[in-house]
Amino acid sequence: MRTRIGTFLLVAAAVTLAACGDAPLGALGQRSSDWLGEPTITTTSTVPSTVPVVVDARVLKWFNDQLGGQFLDDPEALKTAIFARRGGDLFIQASRAEIVALLPEVQFPSSTPYLSEYVTSQLVFDERGDLANDPVAAFGIWSSEPYTRSRSVAQMIVLNVSIDPETAAEVASAGADNSCERFGDRTTEVCAVATVSGRPVWSLEAGNGTTMIWFDTQYRYELFGRSYVTAEALQRMVLDPLPLSELEVTAG
Repeated sequence: MRTRIGTFLLVAAAVTLAACGDAPLGALGQRSSDWLGEPTITTTSTVPSTVPVVVDARVLKWFNDQLGGQFLDDPEALKTAIFARRGGDLFIQASRAEIVALLPEVQFPSSTPYLSEYVTSQLVFDERGDLANDPVAAFGIWSSEPYTRSRSVAQMIVLNVSIDPETAAEVASAGADNSCERFGDRTTEVCAVATVSGRPVWSLEAGNGTTMIWFDTQYRYELFGRSYVTAEALQRMVLDPLPLSELEVTAG
């Protein structure tokens, strides 16, 4: 795990992240002879293939995009319509268009881990039917159709977004203590902090995976990747987020 943290610090310091290059193998061997009658042994060389680290988020299938489509210009009516879907859980399925209508500044990674195929998207409410703060939205990134397999197997990434303008302003202020002590109450085995695109990013490693935390405008982003998700894939998700509106499919 300390090797993964070392990679994270090196990449963040450069504020760029390059994909692993190919390292071609040499010839596996060759035997020849001029003696008459000796059989010729034919050998081949294996060209290694590079497995992608991430895929473009634009190719993902958004599981909830068929929902809603009404009241996008009326936030109160939209919240009422979404809350009416509640089935007991305050994490309520919502489409990209609905989330953009209520949280226009929310961002989403422009790339996701290799093998990811689907995204689930939810808005979080309180018991009164108002949007909650911590979190206010949640996204799951899946390697197969959502809810058909165990989350521990198929749900590769969980991204929670919280409204936290006070802490965001504090973190961005000069002289702020942005050490690992800020998240000392979290259960973690290894913590590291690096500056990425001019802002601090915390990496908290535990036995079941790694959580990356950063702030942007009024939001706190917490990106959890299960232990089988590579450190490089998580780093790329942090480096280059996009406004969710740029990934939005227009309703109708």
